[in-house]
Amino acid sequence: MKKMIKSKLKLAAKITLISLIAVMFFIVVYVFVCNIRGKVASIGGYSIMKVLTGSMEPSIHVDDYILIKKTDVSQLEIGDVITFYSDDPQIKDMPNSHRIIAKNNDGSFTVKGDANPVEDTYKVRPDRVIGKYVRKIWIFRFIGSFASSRKLLMILFILPTVCICIYESRTLVRIIRGTDGDDEDNDDEDSNDNTLSDEQKKQKLIREAIEKEKEKLRQQDKINESEVIVSGSGKDNEKEDD
Repeated sequence: MKKMIKSKLKLAAKITLISLIAVMFFIVVYVFVCNIRGKVASIGGYSIMKVLTGSMEPSIHVDDYILIKKTDVSQLEIGDVITFYSDDPQIKDMPNSHRIIAKNNDGSFTVKGDANPVEDTYKVRPDRVIGKYVRKIWIFRFIGSFASSRKLLMILFILPTVCICIYESRTLVRIIRGTDGDDEDNDDEDSNDNTLSDEQKKQKLIREAIEKEKEKLRQQDKINESEVIVSGSGKDNEKEDD
């Protein structure tokens, strides 16, 4: 019963871990694909965007990934950093992040980059606002620092595929040999043995030897008892014959 519960817990832990890895993998791939296509990755009311210019330095740097929360535009205040689709012809419909410096009577916002000397020429209409800047997400910058986005995507696809193939091939071999459960138990014992020090291994061998000797003595005692019973029954038979 304990063995069955243990195996079920192991299976549940594996499924949970694989699910978490799969979700994280999907999010990372989705963000990088959107980045390559020049779009904003949106997930459950939040968006993730890569910063391509230094207009918001030193607050936000080039190649930073920022988290943007979808917000009611009526709640936005002067000083908030917002991400919006620009109406500037040079970057038309591209996502941009600047700080609000004024709220206009028509509901639009006047914005300015922290590093820019002047405010933006084009106002930000409420329907063009993507959301409000929340924070930087360092993990995406860390991942993206290893290679270009396209190369990284290839690695992200290839590496999990190779891992899955190795895992499935190992499982297939176990099924063919019919030693799935036994192998897992042996692997557990081997891993436990590998964690023992030399002194602990010696103590373990000594204990095993003592147990073997005890078992031999128990078997010998049983044999001696059976011989005594047999000899005793033989004497009784002789008396009856007399």
